[in-house]
Parts: sequence; C-alpha cells; structure tokens
Amino acid sequence: MKKIHAILLAAGNSRRFDGNKLLYPYRGKPMYRHILERISEAAVSESEGCKMGIRVLVSQYEEILKDGREEGYLCLKNTKPEQGISRSIRMGIEAVEESESYEPGDGILFSVCDQPKLTLETLKRLMESFASSGKGICAVAAAGDEAKMGNPVIFSDRYWGELKCLMKDQGGKGVVKKHLEDTVSVPAGDEAELQDIDCRADLKPFVIVRGGGDLATGTAHRLHREGCRVLILETKRPACIRRQVSFCEAVYEGSMEVEGVTAVRMDGSWDLAHQGLEHTEGLKKEMEKVWAEGKIPVLVDPAGRSIENFHPDVLVDAILAKKNLGTTKEMAPLTIGLGPGFTAGQDVDVVIETMRGSTLGKIYREGSAIPNTGVPGMVAGYSKERVIHAPGSGTFQPEKAIGDLVAKGDVLGFLMPDHIPVTASMPGLLRGMIREGYPVTKGLKIMDIEPRIEERDLCFQISDKAKKIGDSVYQVIKEYEDSKTEGQCSCVN
Repeated sequence: MKKIHAILLAAGNSRRFDGNKLLYPYRGKPMYRHILERISEAAVSESEGCKMGIRVLVSQYEEILKDGREEGYLCLKNTKPEQGISRSIRMGIEAVEESESYEPGDGILFSVCDQPKLTLETLKRLMESFASSGKGICAVAAAGDEAKMGNPVIFSDRYWGELKCLMKDQGGKGVVKKHLEDTVSVPAGDEAELQDIDCRADLKPFVIVRGGGDLATGTAHRLHREGCRVLILETKRPACIRRQVSFCEAVYEGSMEVEGVTAVRMDGSWDLAHQGLEHTEGLKKEMEKVWAEGKIPVLVDPAGRSIENFHPDVLVDAILAKKNLGTTKEMAPLTIGLGPGFTAGQDVDVVIETMRGSTLGKIYREGSAIPNTGVPGMVAGYSKERVIHAPGSGTFQPEKAIGDLVAKGDVLGFLMPDHIPVTASMPGLLRGMIREGYPVTKGLKIMDIEPRIEERDLCFQISDKAKKIGDSVYQVIKEYEDSKTEGQCSCVN
C-alpha cells in the first residue's frame, strides 16, 4: 500500500490579482477552501493501492492556517514568502520527513490553492496512478496533451532532495522535465481543472450566446462590457436584417463592430472541421487570443455541437426561433432562453420576455414567455406594417440602403431572376434589410422600417428592446454569481 502525503502551498502574494486571491470568494467560499476540502475528502475516501499520510499546509496567512488546523492539517507559517515558492516546498518536505508517519518509498502530493475547479475524481486518479505505475513522478495533464502537465503533482521520496535544492520562485517543473522517463501523466476530467486563477478576469463567467442577431447582439454587448468572456455561435449564412447592429455580420465580413465592441469570426468551423480533441484545443486557443484583444469570438456552429466540449458557465439561447432548437439545461450550470419556445425549470433555467410592452425583459424562473403572436410590437402607432416579408422567392437585389428615407410604395429591391419588386409598406427609415445576394423564400422577413424618421441614428444603434433584454440577462447572471459567494467575505510552475 503506497502512502502519499499532501502539501498545500498557500503562501503567495497574489501580485497580479489586486488583493489576496486565496481569500477571494469563489462559488460560496474562499478560493483556498476548495482545495483544502478536496484534499481532506481524498484523505478519507477509498483509493485503490494507496492511502494518504499527513496533510501539510504552508501559508503566510493566519486565517488560512487557522482553518487548516481545524481541518486536521499540520500548519506551517512561512514568515519569508518573499523568498519564493521554493521555501514553502522545502518547509513542507522537511515536515513530512520529520514526521512519524514517513516511511521510505512514500510520495508527496503537492497542490497549489488557486485551482478551485480541481475535482476529487482527478485527485483520486492521480494517487491511484502513482501507486500502480511504479513511476517516481505523477502529474495531472490536460486531456489529450500529455506534454501539458501541471499541478497537482506527486513526487516519490527519491526526488525530495532535488526539490529541496530549488531556489526562489523555482517550482518542480524543472525536476519533472529532468526525469520524464520516470514520469506518468494523468488526464484531468476537464482542462478547466488545471486553470490557475491569476487575475480577477479569470473568475468572470464564460458565456456562450447562441445567435448573433440584433437582440443577441444587445445581450452579448452588455455581457462583454461587464467583463464576461463571450462566445457567439452562428449559422453559416445568417439571415439577420438589422445588419448594422448585429455581430453575426462577422461571419460574412470577418469582423463586425457595434457601439465600440468588435466581434471576430474564428478561423475554425465546428460543423465543417474535424471535431476531435485537437480541433477543440485549437479553437480554445483562438478564443483566448480574441478575448485577450478585447473582442468577441464568433464560431460557425449552428447545431451547438461545440458546447459540450467548451463547458461554458452560462448558455444563452438567443436564436429567437420562437421554438427551442436543441438547448437543454444540461448544457451549462445556468441556461437562459430568450422569448417563446422555452419553459423555465424544464428545458432552461430562466426565460426572458422579448415581447414589447410592459413585460419586456421580464425574468421567468417558472413557466414561459408570452406565445408568439406573429404581430410585431407597436412603435409610434405602427405594428405589422413595420416588417416586410418576401413576396416571392429568389436572390435579393437591393435598391435602397439601411438608413434611407422611404415612402409607402417605394421599390426597395427585387427578387431575382424574376424581378419581383419588394415595396415599402409604410413611410419611414429603412432600418433593416437582408444582405444583397441572399437566397430568400416567400414569406421570409427581409426588411424593417422605422417610423420615427427624426431618429436616423436608431438604424445604427442597439435598440432599446435589445438593451432591455441584455440588462435582464446580465441581472440573471449576476444574481447567479452572487448566490455562489453569498455570506463569504504555486509548487509546480
């Protein structure tokens, strides 16, 4: 039976976090508590071929040390954290070596305390792999990428001497690289488990928005402004008519800017490209690059197949299809559906009302939004006249441009090749129009007229309706995030 001791390293200064990240609340408790509890659970759980020895906690923070003592840890105060992580490593090893529990051949599991997503299952697999492999080093790795190893990691006692010789901020990575022939990697259940929380932005939720039309754009824009990491999923050929204020235009143009925020089409296409792990990791890296540039990535994935591989914190179905096209509660911890076609508590967690009127933006935690009436909401005394549907089928050829002033009966474009005229149903500003060359079918919504002719800027701004819906979506997400923190105030690098 292999004995594995545990050393938790919690003495860092959180220089990039703007505060003590280990005490920062994450999902209802200080960040360090997550690892503290996982190690404690691993100590009492049954693991094949191994058992846990003593648990050591090294920190400069008395609050953390006090908590560790109550959990049964041997707590050591690092009074010189400025000397780097190597000092904490050395203190922990010496404590294990001096303990009555130590026996030759034991291992030490090193873990940092800024990986709150690490699971008990991954910890147990790590310990059991160390016990069964016969290797001297066992490290957690990203699934499908054995070269991408990180914390936590187990070292047998034959490597403790090398670890004690580390200097300043040197971690155990160099020791691992030196002895790869004696190292085994264990894939994490989810790559997110390996994420180190280095800055506050790392804690912002990852939100997937299905759809990039004008209402979806209002939501994505608001969430992006609030710091959320947003990914938009779109079709290969979006049929949006309010193109000047819709991020889906990035599918055609490569990028699209709306009120100071830019969306960028990703090079990969989920429905067309290889859907294996390698492709997923490539897309994740591309997403990270776009986010680092302060922009929103757009991925062609009409079926939402990428969702189960990306593991979002929140999923917003903003397709506005008036019916559910495949979104389920299991796709994310929090799922939100916009408009009719969803039932809160069944296929999604929350539904947002999209019908104009006094209930616009209403949050339903049970039940559904107002059923689709087929009649647009009233604006300046006009309703159904505001929307123009295709009088036939064909390829659209415009005669006017978005923002143009039109009179009732004006020819706005033709459906080719039969030259079927599309005429204005009312006077006003042409606020929305489907793309030139788009193959339309009879009855498809292809234009939108704005009756408030004195407000031409409305053609190029996110609508009040979209903003209201975006506000409600953000409110739901914020309440969800707050609920996880309510009541709450690195070895291998």
